[in-house]
Amino acid sequence: MSLNQFMNENLEVIKDEIIKNIPNPEFDSHEFIRHFAKKFETSYIEFLSSYKSEPFRKVHAQIGTFLVMHQEPLKIKVFGTTQSPNIFGTESSNEKWIKTDPGSSAQMKLTFKRFRAGGK
Repeated sequence: MSLNQFMNENLEVIKDEIIKNIPNPEFDSHEFIRHFAKKFETSYIEFLSSYKSEPFRKVHAQIGTFLVMHQEPLKIKVFGTTQSPNIFGTESSNEKWIKTDPGSSAQMKLTFKRFRAGGK
């Protein structure tokens, strides 16, 4: 099974048990990957082990692509890019996300105002 198939089959779990449980209305791909790896530890390791070279880069790129392609059902939206520590603790650029589920938190209103104002 491909990572994309796995994530499609677990879309509701990803939305309800990973994204909804990230405490802030804004998060980045690195934070999502940490939660994903914890929730699906065995599968995550299997996906990594299927690559001989650059397994983390390849798997994480596929996870990022899945998020981009499934923004609406996951109730998230790309919110620019940011720098944050990757899984190895090295600062690198990655996508920033915002939850679009209006019931997520009271802070959501402030975040949407900032989003509409161009991220300021």
